[in-house]
Amino acid sequence: MIINQSLILLFVLTFTLPTQAEIYKWTDAKGKSHFSGSKPANPASVENRNELEAKSLQPTPANNGNQTVAPKVDLYVTSWCPYCKKAIAFLRKNNIAFNAHDIERDINAATRKKELDPGYSGIPLAVINGATIRGFSESTYQQALAKK
Repeated sequence: MIINQSLILLFVLTFTLPTQAEIYKWTDAKGKSHFSGSKPANPASVENRNELEAKSLQPTPANNGNQTVAPKVDLYVTSWCPYCKKAIAFLRKNNIAFNAHDIERDINAATRKKELDPGYSGIPLAVINGATIRGFSESTYQQALAKK
């Protein structure tokens, strides 16, 4: 059986090239959030994927009702790292304010990360109340947050 080489090339390109589509998050008049691949006609609010990604790296304000001093947290991350996402989710879940620095988008952040821990090329790198923590471990983060 002879297979046409151009057919093979077409098949390979179809399944190997990454696809790029715009994803929109929009809120209807009743306040319900929706996600879709096309921009809606009359939404109450619309955000595209790029805005959502930028928003996901923004710090969450701390709830300092019982806390006298908020912990200082700097997090060096990338947008694709699953452990970075877990670290961000942990901090948000616990209402801990943090500064996220994307080392792929900010060359100065990459330089600061390298200066903080020159022997560590992994991510995330957290600096919590002055303690440098490699990777993500919920218990290690909790211990560092407990120290003032």
